[in-house]
Amino acid sequence: MKVAVNVFQTLFSTLLAGSLCVSAPVLAAKKADFYHFPPGFLWGTATAAYQVEGGIQNDWSAAGLDAGQAADHAKRYEEDFDTLEKMGTPAYRLSIEWAKLEPEPGKYNRQALEEYRKMLKSLNQRGIQPMVTLFHFTLPTWFAQKGGWTRPENIQDFVRFCTWASGELKDEVHWWFTINEPLVYAFKSYDAGAWPPFQKDRNMALRVIKHLILAHAEAYRAVHAQDPIAWVGFAKNITLLEPNVAGNPLDQAMTGFQSYLFNEAFWDAISQGELNFSVPGVEPIQIPYNKNLHGSMDFVAFNYYTRYMITASGAQVTRPGVPVNELNWEIYPEGLLKVLRLAHKHAKRLHVPIIISENGLADADDSQRRAFLLQHLQQIWQGLQEGIPVAGYLHWSLMDNYEWADGFAAKFGLLDIQRKWRPSGLMFQEIVKQNGFPAAWLEQHPLPAK
Repeated sequence: MKVAVNVFQTLFSTLLAGSLCVSAPVLAAKKADFYHFPPGFLWGTATAAYQVEGGIQNDWSAAGLDAGQAADHAKRYEEDFDTLEKMGTPAYRLSIEWAKLEPEPGKYNRQALEEYRKMLKSLNQRGIQPMVTLFHFTLPTWFAQKGGWTRPENIQDFVRFCTWASGELKDEVHWWFTINEPLVYAFKSYDAGAWPPFQKDRNMALRVIKHLILAHAEAYRAVHAQDPIAWVGFAKNITLLEPNVAGNPLDQAMTGFQSYLFNEAFWDAISQGELNFSVPGVEPIQIPYNKNLHGSMDFVAFNYYTRYMITASGAQVTRPGVPVNELNWEIYPEGLLKVLRLAHKHAKRLHVPIIISENGLADADDSQRRAFLLQHLQQIWQGLQEGIPVAGYLHWSLMDNYEWADGFAAKFGLLDIQRKWRPSGLMFQEIVKQNGFPAAWLEQHPLPAK
């Protein structure tokens, strides 16, 4: 049951025709009395299964990072989908839990599958397009125990799961994200050692990145084999990286190295079908030309949250005195437009649209979120004026949830975990209803000083 597809295809065709055939110049920021977005703009929110569903057993729970009942979304999804319908958003990004669906290699949980099918049908019946992520940081314990993403032969386990899941759910799902934030996962899990399996081996992290690139390519082809007209991509976290001292060549060099690895290498590998990343002192990422990799992206999707300044030593720092959220991430709306321009370079190569698949902040008292939302949307509007084909915006998150190693302390929701609407949620509802917002709102909701 696929609904609301044609309106998105029409929107994308319009965006592509208007902006991908020529290189749009960087223009001075425009102002307007009302910030209108294109007809059919894809508004939505995003969640991930382990963070909201509850009762999931996987490599995280086995490692002692147990989300418990999380937001109890698995039991309360009808109520939550009623909220989405009330909010008016035409899209909802969610993930399906690999560990729940394939508890043993090659053995699938039909009951869990039918629960997900019911969830997806419920969304479609409301006219809300489900956008489904297949790997959002969590793994079946059996997959983790055999080395997870560190071993290239394990890629086929993921491909098998993607083939089965997309084949079973293709009547309900038109949009697939193969992987969420591959570099965040690789470095948090294998370099910083903050996430399972808590390793601190930079070369291993680079190896995992390589295997995730190849896994995406194979998963992309597997999903398209089940549904040739599906839209398939992945969600790439883009953190804006800039030199700590703009005129320092060492800061500039380190910024260029980190920005390419973290922000562009994955996209380059897909647009070129190969990758050769090598710097002294670390293991290279070498992928010879791979036809399955080449062009394996139907849209450019990225998550944007913050900016870091890069020192000559490679440290990522936040400047003192800037506005920050509760996790001490800088609130830097202007960075979203800079990232959109970066994404546009890659989207033009593949002639595909751009979706902002996550954007939000930790703000328990909701004192910053309305200003954050308005200022980031203004940057998207500016990008649209420059001809950047932004097709949609998904806010993270619908409700407060289990925020990975930060637990339940970080509050990212438009609603709290008891489903009480925050003022920012009501504002987002009004923005969706109007397909934009009055410029006067920006003055009424400034970011508080630090």
